[in-house]
Amino acid sequence: MRLSLFLLSLLSLLAACTPDPSSGPRIDFVGNSRFVSNDRLVTAPGDTLSTRIFTDNRDSANGPLLQRLLITVKYEPQSVPFVYASPYDPNLAPKDSVVYLDSLLTVRKLAYQFTFGTRTTSGRETWRFEVTDADGNKASRRFQLTTRKTDSLTVTYHEYITRLQAPTSQRTLSFLDLDAGLLFPNSAVRTNPVVQQRVDVLYFPSSGNAPILVTPAEPLFTANGILGIRAWPARNQTILKQTQLLPTAFAGATNPQALTTAFDNGQNTTVTRTAPLALNQVFAFRTTGGQTGLILVEKLPTSDRPTVDLRVRVTKQQP
Repeated sequence: MRLSLFLLSLLSLLAACTPDPSSGPRIDFVGNSRFVSNDRLVTAPGDTLSTRIFTDNRDSANGPLLQRLLITVKYEPQSVPFVYASPYDPNLAPKDSVVYLDSLLTVRKLAYQFTFGTRTTSGRETWRFEVTDADGNKASRRFQLTTRKTDSLTVTYHEYITRLQAPTSQRTLSFLDLDAGLLFPNSAVRTNPVVQQRVDVLYFPSSGNAPILVTPAEPLFTANGILGIRAWPARNQTILKQTQLLPTAFAGATNPQALTTAFDNGQNTTVTRTAPLALNQVFAFRTTGGQTGLILVEKLPTSDRPTVDLRVRVTKQQP
């Protein structure tokens, strides 16, 4: 009898401490072949994917307003390529995370489509979407993506292909971290100093909408408020150099020394913005973090697809 009373008391206590699953906000992924809604294997490193969420307060008439939407990603190992130790222990590998969106809300329900670029190195990335209401109640959903790049362990440089989108909206992927190959939308960059410090170049349309590559240090952004870059507390001083290299020379740069030599042999004048891009053009660069590499222009925009495809080779971080 005493045991039964004890169990009843324990169950009552647990019930009092456990949130009611039918209360507070809710958040769900929209199930559709176009959108990521569960764990998956990424077959193309640096792919562009989208997901769509729907969140509400369960009671559109009387429930508390939704107050905050937070989107984060955790990279395991870190997104920036590095020279693997030998022997390699994945449990000791460095990790990093990024806040992609931290937005204040004043609505009772929200449908939101989110487009992002996947990692370009081997590893996992866990995307987490969390909503908070005005009473402090939270709900979250997440999925995990796994990328397998067979040469991550063996090659002494990192290579990836990235598709930069023209900055036609807050969601287009126009900002590039050259070291990691990560793409960011303006919605992630606009008010986030941590992400701002990862941006090395961006796709920017010049007169006549001809595509050019621009670094955050370009004086144009100091003179006016285009894309909000003038308000960034710090801007990467990426060094861009024009070269006379052909695609065959790019293909032949297969080690860190070759990439460094190509940079050293580039034109003495560094630029913060390129001339209108041309097919098969090669640029050399050095990031604020000290990584050196080459950019090959592989595809230019068309009337129906305002994107630029770049092939990048960059040195890896040393352990």
